Amino acid sequence: MKRLSFVVIAIALSACSVKSVGPVTVPLQYKTMAAPAEFPSLTCAAIAGIEVRDAREDKSVIGTRALQESPSQKANVMSSGDVEAWVRSGLEAALKQGGAKVGQAGAPTLVVTLDSIKTDESAYHRSQYDGRVALTTSLRGGGGECWKETGDGFSENYGYAGSAENYQETLNHALDRATIKLLGSAAFKKAACGGCP
Repeated sequence: MKRLSFVVIAIALSACSVKSVGPVTVPLQYKTMAAPAEFPSLTCAAIAGIEVRDAREDKSVIGTRALQESPSQKANVMSSGDVEAWVRSGLEAALKQGGAKVGQAGAPTLVVTLDSIKTDESAYHRSQYDGRVALTTSLRGGGGECWKETGDGFSENYGYAGSAENYQETLNHALDRATIKLLGSAAFKKAACGGCP
């Protein structure tokens, strides 16, 4: 009887496994994923505005999805929507979460370059999602650039195969982590808190 149960479970699991993968398009919509306590305190910081530039060569493909049991079977993951607005929303949310003043005249401008977005999905019964976002950020005041740093954020997720929601959660969390790393640096805080004339 016990052996029969294992056989039934094995058949049920194999019947539920993903047999093929096709291309997926993910609408990039920002929503904060990191916990409030993860964001750096920036109460002394002030930013005039945020400028974002997408420096990726291929602006549509953001990753690949593949079968866990047959990794050679792959398909592209594409993005839709305004990627620069997505990055700007993430940076603005992080600054405000930390207590920074955004939109203050005379303050330096935060200039952000999106260097890369990379996702990987490994599909079986459910999927393992990995996401990485890399940014180069700088502060530019009246006297020119006063701070510059490059950083990235990584996130993992698990859920239904090919799910736009799972991709969004993964990428939003990766963006949060990149932003937290960059805005939490001592050099950024010094420049944003009056050290960038």
